[in-house]
Amino acid sequence: MKFATIFLTFSLVPSACFAMGGLQSPSVTHPRLEPSVEGKLDKRVADFRTSGRTLMATVVDIAYEFQVPLGIEYVDRDASTRPIDLQFQNQSLRSIFRAVVAQLPEYQVAFLGETVQIYSPRARADSSNLLNKVLKDFSVIAVDTGTAGIELTCALARQLTAGGSCGGSTPNGQWGPLKLTIHMQNAKVYEILNAIVAQNGRAVWTITVPPNELSKTSVANLWHIYSLDRPFREVVLDKLTTESLMQNAQEKTP
Repeated sequence: MKFATIFLTFSLVPSACFAMGGLQSPSVTHPRLEPSVEGKLDKRVADFRTSGRTLMATVVDIAYEFQVPLGIEYVDRDASTRPIDLQFQNQSLRSIFRAVVAQLPEYQVAFLGETVQIYSPRARADSSNLLNKVLKDFSVIAVDTGTAGIELTCALARQLTAGGSCGGSTPNGQWGPLKLTIHMQNAKVYEILNAIVAQNGRAVWTITVPPNELSKTSVANLWHIYSLDRPFREVVLDKLTTESLMQNAQEKTP
């Protein structure tokens, strides 16, 4: 996988344009000195323009530019193809998120647990949606973010198929020295994913299948967790295109 340095203006595709005063770039070596997510969301952006970007591209742009932990639970064709043209002056990130997400009535945004959550109320109400499955007990102790995601996949697989097994791997060093410890009981899968991203503080998780695949019994590659390091931005955007989601679903079909 090749990475390139990402700037606010992209040469290959139209980009959201925004400027912000008063918020310093987050420190990689001292992440605890970063403003809280609530603080970031309340900061005012001098100028923000979606510039014809889609809903998915816009929320990912904001997350990566301002280092806001993000969860994306649902991606349909409109969200990954329909252009949005909005312009804001001196608005908070919270207000911008709300206005952008409101452009597609299927979607809502929530600001909970140090994450921004983009979701479909209808999908959350669907008991067959695997993200809504309740795990009686989920626990990880001192593991990196990638391992926490794998453990969640395995926990869901075991619940769906008694005696089932699963596995996975994450590249060494990808998540740095940060270790997560999470204990949750009677929690839905999407709630646990949001907790993983929130505790990391610099991560985003996204669904990797289209809506009609959310109720399938296979949990392989149902979601993925990415670092908010800027080179991953293009990877996330590529994975959230309709074509990529459909291809991933087809690859899982026997």
